[in-house]
Amino acid sequence: MNISKTTFQYFLCCPKNTWLKLHKPELADRFVISEFDKHIMEQGNEVESCARNLFPNGIEVVSTGEDACSDTVRLIGSHTPAIFQATFIENGFLARNDVLSFNEQNNCWDLYEVKGTNRLKEGSPERDHIIDVTFQVSVLKRANLPLGRFYVIHINKDYVRVGDLDIKSLFITEDVTDKVLEKLPEVENMMAVAKEYLLNEKEPAGSCDCLYKSRRNHCSTFSYSNPQVPEYSVHDISRIHKTKLEKLVESELFDLNDVPDDLELSDKQRNQVSAHQTQRPVIDKTEIKRELDALKFPLYFLDYEAVGPAIPVFNGYKPYQRIPFQFSLHILRTPGGEMEHIEYLHPDLTDPSENVAKLLKQHIQGGSVIAWHKSYEAGVNRELGERLPYYTDFMQQVNNSLYDLKDIFQDQYYIHDGFHGSASLKKVLPIIDPELSYKTLEIQQGGEAVDAWWKMISPGTSELESEIISKNLKIYCGQDTYAMYVIWKHLYNLVNFA
Repeated sequence: MNISKTTFQYFLCCPKNTWLKLHKPELADRFVISEFDKHIMEQGNEVESCARNLFPNGIEVVSTGEDACSDTVRLIGSHTPAIFQATFIENGFLARNDVLSFNEQNNCWDLYEVKGTNRLKEGSPERDHIIDVTFQVSVLKRANLPLGRFYVIHINKDYVRVGDLDIKSLFITEDVTDKVLEKLPEVENMMAVAKEYLLNEKEPAGSCDCLYKSRRNHCSTFSYSNPQVPEYSVHDISRIHKTKLEKLVESELFDLNDVPDDLELSDKQRNQVSAHQTQRPVIDKTEIKRELDALKFPLYFLDYEAVGPAIPVFNGYKPYQRIPFQFSLHILRTPGGEMEHIEYLHPDLTDPSENVAKLLKQHIQGGSVIAWHKSYEAGVNRELGERLPYYTDFMQQVNNSLYDLKDIFQDQYYIHDGFHGSASLKKVLPIIDPELSYKTLEIQQGGEAVDAWWKMISPGTSELESEIISKNLKIYCGQDTYAMYVIWKHLYNLVNFA
């Protein structure tokens, strides 16, 4: 077994999680995809492919294993101008380099690591670009390859596409040689520790290191390694400080029922814990009524689905700028009126901006626009206005009338143990209306919606399959806005008629 850069990254985040993935693949169906897993999987193959255009006459190593190592040696021997996916296996470590570029002047090889981010990242193990490069440099040094400088290539966040892609302007190349050389002794020590740990055939005993981290930072095998921790535990306390969590863990207090009264918590944290311990919701009708009374009819419940590709697809877009390919708009003109529903789904790979803005302007006239986590909708509106000067004023008007329904729950005017300390729509909705569920939908998450849209507009997708995807996308996005209406109606009735 050879330890790759990705495996090393996993190890730095949670050693036991990494050991289990390598030695107990039969547990795979019990593994929960973590935020770090998603980050690793989303590393941009498209970005790397695009960056290769910076190195004309480059050759890719397409083989694997020992064959890839042999092909790499051959290409190095012939002084190939640039090698993509050059492969080295040394002392149990495997490195596949994004780009090795031959430096004719100094008769050595420069290493380039391509990242899909819009800046150089340092500081956290799972997102430290310097550690990534240093790992590879260590392997290359073990292979006795004459090395020159080390670079990270990342996206230029200020690039705006006009016409054909300008590859040189799209990317920024940063020299990280000095940082890598400074980091090398530390990383090589960590590599030695990782090798000894991961090659041990005996399963590590006890809990994993994530026991001391909040829920969102848990590894994918957390429940397996920490069976003593309930599904809803002290790790779910909102914004709990590391030292407070450590104190609870060291005292083996995992159940929220066991959180002591004298533990210093913020008001929001204490309210969350109390809601669990008493199993009684806390509802501040006065504050909820004040919030709802400030809204003006008609009410427009708005939700976008958007994709933000690293490589701008259309003119006027920056890297990662959102393409709003879909929206749902439920309209309530009076408190007891009939709901109206307007929806839009863009059918092909062209810029939907004009169609989206035009349709919204036709239907949003005065009133309050309600969103959930409104900063997202506000950002899409702002970007639409920037790209379409004719709609700038309208989009600003929409943003001025935006109200975030999530705030009622975020500000704890409505507290329920079933929210598990979260104010997300998918946590709140099942408590307000248990019959309205996302679990029965074909598309259940925003990421799934993005993947579905790409597939829907793909030339390789049949007309029938595209129609099915279109239907499922409309159901998913429509449920988001209808869910907001259901929650609003519940709150409205609660403060006006209960």
